[in-house]
Amino acid sequence: MKSKALFCALLVLSLLLLAAGCTSPAPRQPSTPVPTPEQTMEVTTSALPTATPAGSTQPGPTQTIPSQTQVFVGVEKAGTYSTTIITSFDGGKGMSQVSKIDVRVTHPDGSVVSGTMKPIKGETLELEGTNGTDRAEVTVTMMSGNVYKIIDQLMPYKTRG
Repeated sequence: MKSKALFCALLVLSLLLLAAGCTSPAPRQPSTPVPTPEQTMEVTTSALPTATPAGSTQPGPTQTIPSQTQVFVGVEKAGTYSTTIITSFDGGKGMSQVSKIDVRVTHPDGSVVSGTMKPIKGETLELEGTNGTDRAEVTVTMMSGNVYKIIDQLMPYKTRG
């Protein structure tokens, strides 16, 4: 009697696993992207960064990380008469969920320098700017795979006066 109950239980468990999708689907063939006409309404998403042309000096929109995984990153030009752009990671509720922080600086002539920071509180990254107005972009990649562009701003050269 016990063997029949055990067999039925294993059979039901196996069927539940199959129904839950625990089997591997057949691999998909990659599809060819089809160009779509330009849309007139604006669509925003917090999981995908907005693409900007390479070397563009015009800031684009940024995204907000959900409050339960929020982190804080600061960006500044080092000081009066300095061209160095310093990015610092200040931690936050979601700092354990961050896998990397990418920083990109676009100079006024369109050239780009970039670097990656570790998500360690107090970590800094210094990138060379210019004596003009540079564009700084900070993108945070979470362990879940979500990517957020949290900073996209112009960094003017500081002088006295």
